[in-house]
Amino acid sequence: MRKLLHGADFHMDSPFSGLTPEAALERRRQQRLLPGLLAEHCLRQRCDAVVLAGDLFDSARVTPESVEALAAGLEACAVPVFIAPGNHDPAAELSPWRKNCWPGNVHIFLGGWEAVTMETLGLRVWGAAFQGAAEPAKLGRAAADGLLEVGVLHGDPVYPALPETVTREAIAESGLQYLALGHIHRPQLPLRAGHTWYAWPGVAMGRGFDETGEHGFLAVTVSDGDCRGEFLPLPGPQYVELEAVAGDDPFRAAAEAIGQAHRDDFVRLTLTGEAAAVDTEALRRALERCCRSLTVLDETVPPRALWDEAGTGSLRGIALSRLEAACHNGDGAAADAARYLLAALEGRDAPWS
Repeated sequence: MRKLLHGADFHMDSPFSGLTPEAALERRRQQRLLPGLLAEHCLRQRCDAVVLAGDLFDSARVTPESVEALAAGLEACAVPVFIAPGNHDPAAELSPWRKNCWPGNVHIFLGGWEAVTMETLGLRVWGAAFQGAAEPAKLGRAAADGLLEVGVLHGDPVYPALPETVTREAIAESGLQYLALGHIHRPQLPLRAGHTWYAWPGVAMGRGFDETGEHGFLAVTVSDGDCRGEFLPLPGPQYVELEAVAGDDPFRAAAEAIGQAHRDDFVRLTLTGEAAAVDTEALRRALERCCRSLTVLDETVPPRALWDEAGTGSLRGIALSRLEAACHNGDGAAADAARYLLAALEGRDAPWS
């Protein structure tokens, strides 16, 4: 049984083009903390090895600060580290993987499917590298001589049309006990194809509202025939999408939706429901101190006169008359019931759609 720390998709030196230049610079500085966090988790979890499944850099244009931060973090792991370059950081001629010196505990797969054997750990690690953005790494087969066989590859088992696709059939036939994948930016705990377990940790730090929620690494315990995975979330700001029904007081609704939980986050807030014209820019300025960054989207609709058809004699009018009477008698749910009734009769999904 061996314990692995599985990471991928750091995308260090991302442009963060959706942020101001100052905010983008700060986010890139935060990315350079990821290798140190990797080392902390490696030591805390008492891992036997680290497997990193590509796209640690966002492109071949890498700053010296990012190279130094990554090298220092990998060395601090103090266990063997295996890296399989991906489509953003392929092992091309001018790749940082080829141009720079890396610590002695680091092995970078620079070519096709190959293995490194560690007899003392009873472990063999296989891997392959992208040679260019459109030259994907190919999954091969492992040996079968009693060692624990682990693979690391920047590959995608979800979307079959992509060039980096790794099929479940190929995974099942690989002869591996565990395959550490990258590329997909949402984490996935270990799944099984045949006798092989496989997983991916997702992007290590969100870079936009298409990468919301928690991000981190996987701690994976692998034995011959069994695998257990734990998601290790990382600290720091997140991209968060929230929704609030504007009602009579959009400011209050927005402030309550953001609350105290998202003070350090990048928030995109969508206002829904019935409301008079909302000044989204004024609302954003009023609440911008409630979080790190705030974007407000207005998807409200103008208020509708609920009771215009009440008393018309139709079934619709009779129902509205009864709900109007209940509303006047203090039933707080009657107005909402009328809105949902009209929505249902008109074939809409919600009262304000």
